[in-house]
Amino acid sequence: MQAPRSIRNVEAALVVELQNALDDGPEESIQRVLTANPYLFQYAMPNTGHHGVWVFPKRMIRTQQADKTPGLIPDYLVAASSSLGFTWHIVEIKRRDTQFASPNGKSLSAAGLKAVVQSATYLSHFYQYIETVRNNVGIAEIIQPENVIVLIGDSSTETQEQVARRAEFEQLAPRVKIVTYDRIVRGLRSDTRFRTGADKAAPRAISAGT
Repeated sequence: MQAPRSIRNVEAALVVELQNALDDGPEESIQRVLTANPYLFQYAMPNTGHHGVWVFPKRMIRTQQADKTPGLIPDYLVAASSSLGFTWHIVEIKRRDTQFASPNGKSLSAAGLKAVVQSATYLSHFYQYIETVRNNVGIAEIIQPENVIVLIGDSSTETQEQVARRAEFEQLAPRVKIVTYDRIVRGLRSDTRFRTGADKAAPRAISAGT
């Protein structure tokens, strides 16, 4: 795995790199930055401390079945260290320009619904077959994940109805965390300001408070 795994490795230029990937649009652009900079996941995970983050992208937790049922490959398995030890998380990423709920808040978006189904499938498989998961991914230390974190959308462009549906969903399904990308941007921006004393590398859009 590549640095930065902890706050000590974070540089101000990463703010621009992340914003460029988000502006570019495709999930692949976002994945490249996240994979190269594991500490970014820290801003999306609740109550994990800041002692280090390790990522395992595209690990197959279930192989293709004999009946041709597809295998299961989350975008990331993530381990985070805190004063209480290690916690594990599953992370699934979607585009920044796609919100979790529909504009009127009456239903989930197609991407949001897909993420919910994926999350339920991942958690269920871990719960039933944790030893098989360990063998498939080759990591004996994996324990049951605390949650699935879905990275999707941007809260600054959500409607009030979308915000309400996202909050309601997390109340009903607390093990699925819906995190918008601007939370990561804000956390990164705050850390780089603290370490450098200025946000010189922040592009205009971030400086405007997005």
